[in-house]
Amino acid sequence: MALAWMIQGCGFYQPVEVAGIRGFDQVRWADGKLRGTFWVRLYNPNPYALHVTDSEVGLFLDAASIGLCTLESPVRVPGDAAADVALRLETESGVLGTVLKSGLKRLLGGADAANVLHAEGAVKGRRWLFEHEVAIDFTDTLTLR
Repeated sequence: MALAWMIQGCGFYQPVEVAGIRGFDQVRWADGKLRGTFWVRLYNPNPYALHVTDSEVGLFLDAASIGLCTLESPVRVPGDAAADVALRLETESGVLGTVLKSGLKRLLGGADAANVLHAEGAVKGRRWLFEHEVAIDFTDTLTLR
């Protein structure tokens, strides 16, 4: 534990960064659920690789929890390089009613029918004995068509 503190505290470790998110707009309805895959581009400024092995990313619609985003497969992010991490998005059953109700409230209030879709949490990785978390916090709109 003291060694981990020394390595991170002495400036050897630099936080892994989210360099971009793509594919979030490709999420589609299937079987009464929102489903799809989106990619988080991670940049690792460290001289060693990071192995992303897990994710804890919640999915929210207008602040209500509606599902999870899970890591499709482990990914190696090389040192001083970027790599894409695929997250599979799947909402809970019955979320269609929540989306329609929220969109209807917006329309009746004179607003656009777009709902705010938010992914928040972290992907987790390891290097040797050290665990690292990279925060994911992304918001987009889901428009009813």
